[in-house]
Amino acid sequence: MKKMALLLAALLLLSSLAGCGKSSKGEASVESVSMICGLNGVGQVDRFAGVVSAQGETKIAKDENRQVTSVAVKAGDEVKKGQTLFTYDQTQAQLDLEKAQLELDQMKSTLSAKQEEKARLERDKSNVSPDQQLQYDLEIREATAAILEQQYNISLKEKEVQRLTDSVGKAEITSPVDGRVQAVNENGGTDSNGNALPIVTIVETAGFRVKGYVNESNASALSEGTQVLIRSRVGSDVWKGSVTSIDWKNPVSGGNQSTMDGGSDVSTASKYPFYVTLDSSDGLLMGQHVYIEPDHGQGQKQEGIHLPAYYINDADTSPWVWAQDKNGKLEKRGLTLGTYEEDLATYPVESGLAAEDYIAFPDETLAVGMTCVPYDQSTFEPDGSKTPDGSKTPDGGLDLPEGGDGAVTDGAATEG
Repeated sequence: MKKMALLLAALLLLSSLAGCGKSSKGEASVESVSMICGLNGVGQVDRFAGVVSAQGETKIAKDENRQVTSVAVKAGDEVKKGQTLFTYDQTQAQLDLEKAQLELDQMKSTLSAKQEEKARLERDKSNVSPDQQLQYDLEIREATAAILEQQYNISLKEKEVQRLTDSVGKAEITSPVDGRVQAVNENGGTDSNGNALPIVTIVETAGFRVKGYVNESNASALSEGTQVLIRSRVGSDVWKGSVTSIDWKNPVSGGNQSTMDGGSDVSTASKYPFYVTLDSSDGLLMGQHVYIEPDHGQGQKQEGIHLPAYYINDADTSPWVWAQDKNGKLEKRGLTLGTYEEDLATYPVESGLAAEDYIAFPDETLAVGMTCVPYDQSTFEPDGSKTPDGSKTPDGGLDLPEGGDGAVTDGAATEG
């Protein structure tokens, strides 16, 4: 599974590089060996922008058949589990219960009468002639059907009585969790999809989780249960966790999607929120912006250079790579390799390449002497200073929208 995931990620990356790595003007895109091999702690994997949020939300819906007499909390209040949130008016609920109980008693009385009628027919049948018994058989079958129907209706009414009994016993609705009241909708209302708003929404404060977004173009990179790494956007801190849910039912419409060459895709893409449960949230802050990436083992430090096999030509005979020479031109550089590492689909490089070198993905358009265009870090910023569209970012990193709504695939920001 790990090898397949790496190969899929590689194919996505290489298809992107094909658009910006080949040029009819004799240029070739080259990447840092350090970046390719994850020696800077990043590596080539799908990345998604995320934000640290509360562990979860608890929404308490209003019973549409009951009236609220008072609300005991307001937005911003800290609440404890068991604390009263609001109170229902019990007058109507008590009347409904008494009515339902009366109807249940009447239905049981009717059932008893039908059962007695059936018993009488069965007794009388034995005292009539064979010709008359056929008529009695028909009446007995009808009585049996009526009894079964009445028993079914009684079971439904008993459930209604139990529900109303529970309602009458719960005039005060309490908080099921510790948390902070995020919103109160005492007067009801609906959301943008026409769904009724909860009367109280509580944000749990027991711990953190991370929220990100995935869209159609990178949906294959994540699934429920995927192990992920959470990376700080301003430091080298890393946390581990797993994807616990992807909300495919509530897409958020996105704008035009940015491409690797700085242009934009005219088609729009919907994005879907997903949530990561953390192994530990020590050091994280509510609202902190982070990066999320599937854990393919890139978080494990390896000694030396372990180069993906798809960069190497003639690996089984005389291995070499397309590399940038000291004059910034493309050359064929021979390598000495160690034993193939099947789990990660890499070769350890014993000589011929250093972490600070730049190499190109091999394809038929490359030729010795081409001018090399280097891309640095996971942002694919030429010379580490500009984004592909030529605009600078203040910290040399990704220019992402606030709120963690963007997605980063192999270092390229996409708004959607």
